Amino acid sequence: NQQTNQQLDMNQNLKVIGLISGGKDSFFSLLHCHANGHRIIALANLCPPPPPTHNEDSDLNSFMYQTVGHTLIPLYAEILALPLYREEIRGTAINRAKEYSTAYQDDDETGSSSTALDHDETESMMTLLQRIVADYPDANAVCSGAILSSYQRTRVESVALRMNLVPLAYLWQYPGLPTPIPRDGGLLEDMAAVGMDARIVKVASGGLDEDLLWENVCAEATRKEIAKAMKRFGGSVLGEGGEFETLVVDGPADFFEGAIEVGVEQRKIVRGGGGEASLNFMGGTSVRRKRRRVDDTGWLEKLRIPNRLDEAFEALLETLDHERNHTPALGLRPSVEKTSSMQCDWVDRYHICTGRWTTHISNLSASHVKDSTQAQMEDINRILRSLLEHEVHRSTADIVFTTILLRSIDDFQAVNQKYAELFGTRPNPPARVTVACGNTLPPGVNVMVSVVVALGPDVARQHLHVQSISYWAPANIGPYSQAISVRLENDGDALAVVYVAGQIPLVPSSMEIVPRMRSEESQSEQDIASFRLQTTLALQHLWRVGKAMDVSWWVGAIAFVVAGEDDIKVKASIAALAWTKIHVPERHGGLTGRSTQTDDTGFDVWNERCIDGRSFMTGQGNAVLPDFSCLSIVPDNGAEISNGYP
Repeated sequence: NQQTNQQLDMNQNLKVIGLISGGKDSFFSLLHCHANGHRIIALANLCPPPPPTHNEDSDLNSFMYQTVGHTLIPLYAEILALPLYREEIRGTAINRAKEYSTAYQDDDETGSSSTALDHDETESMMTLLQRIVADYPDANAVCSGAILSSYQRTRVESVALRMNLVPLAYLWQYPGLPTPIPRDGGLLEDMAAVGMDARIVKVASGGLDEDLLWENVCAEATRKEIAKAMKRFGGSVLGEGGEFETLVVDGPADFFEGAIEVGVEQRKIVRGGGGEASLNFMGGTSVRRKRRRVDDTGWLEKLRIPNRLDEAFEALLETLDHERNHTPALGLRPSVEKTSSMQCDWVDRYHICTGRWTTHISNLSASHVKDSTQAQMEDINRILRSLLEHEVHRSTADIVFTTILLRSIDDFQAVNQKYAELFGTRPNPPARVTVACGNTLPPGVNVMVSVVVALGPDVARQHLHVQSISYWAPANIGPYSQAISVRLENDGDALAVVYVAGQIPLVPSSMEIVPRMRSEESQSEQDIASFRLQTTLALQHLWRVGKAMDVSWWVGAIAFVVAGEDDIKVKASIAALAWTKIHVPERHGGLTGRSTQTDDTGFDVWNERCIDGRSFMTGQGNAVLPDFSCLSIVPDNGAEISNGYP
């Protein structure tokens, strides 16, 4: 039932269910939903079951849900004028893996589960959303406030996609994205700019004492105190590792129709071990605004929408525009050859090549000609499973990269549906490239598949499969991941090769191809200008995925270009020039990916601290790419390195 990128119609205004905990991130994400033209139709909240004692505001310390201040959650229905649905949290965190799947601990080819997750606390969200969809059958999206925590994001995605809801996470990797106006205060300052008032209701980190309770985390003085404490003791300035929790009491006037007020006598400090302290609430009220101001919508102009391109890629686009009439430094002189259909016996033409760490199975096609492309893909699935079992001695769970060649892109949906059956409900299917090749495929072959199979254990791999719509990079909704790395042991050194999915120039927040460039130039010149922008954006997606996986050097890349005979040479030259310029050592400093903000950028503190002690990334998410220090000889300029580049 999972949707694919091609099925997403982001032109429509999505009808969104807002997951709220009371915390700052979930509400700020709702503001971005509104700014992107979507409509919030209901609020959803998971709360603790009634306690056996009279401690009505007990904190569950859930892995997944914030529960401090849950007794005040009903007031949001009044101050936002939206229906609120609540569901009790059942069970505990049974599946504590970073990536969540109902196929937890599965061992078979079908992806069926050998461990029932009915009692995992994540499944309470499914029950909650089912109730809302029953009342609002036109609901088609769900929004969460995930910023850096893959643990939280993947659980929302799992539930949303099982219900055919589009997952939205506009804050994903937000701290590291380019900002129109430089701000030292990062995300918290962005929240302050639009009038959010989020009070600290729990502190659980060195340097944060109970004097901070009920202070506005968006206020400058509070931000500075938190930053000082995190610098001294370590941790997340955004509270991503549970350092503190917040409760929103007010926000932009045309979005919040009122505010929450809690008197001093209605708050009680509860002290825990290790300096932890939180607030219990004995009451609170909602206060409606008397009237709206004329400038109530002014917050939309202050809401930070990340720039489309990072600074380094803006510079790359300017370079491509400036050198539009120049030959690339690579000295590339693209030649165009008309390729006729391959005339050969294509039956049983596949090839298997096994190395130390991987096995490549190339050019799989159906065993005999079939009229239906879907039937051909079904036969390829059968052949692939057999080869994996009997010759490679692995399963589909060990496939880390797939190339699918189609005769016609019109067959994509049918092929994708059958392809997905190879992986069941596993959370991290292979990275993938799919290309329509027309008549260059052999006669009768409508689909051809090649795969890379990892020979080491799954624990030696890292995965990146972001299925939520965000500003970061295109969502991969469906049976393919952004990237998978395979660990290599080389004389005691821990190295890894990373397989990255094909990147196309989609605008991440809309999942649409970047709009064409409009100018006074001729149609052909506008087309070339648009191609330069598309090339730049696709490269940026590649870089963002690569940096998330701690890639330090690209060892190979293929550019697929759609063009006619009249402009193929020009477009191929632009692609080559872009690849060369982005690797010039002078750009090294501009490609470090280090944010100028004080926020955490890329480091999954939640996963590091609370789950399994291993971060998704080996570094801090600020890897240099390309990292010339990994070379034995550093080139001086683009011209000298052209022959050594991947």
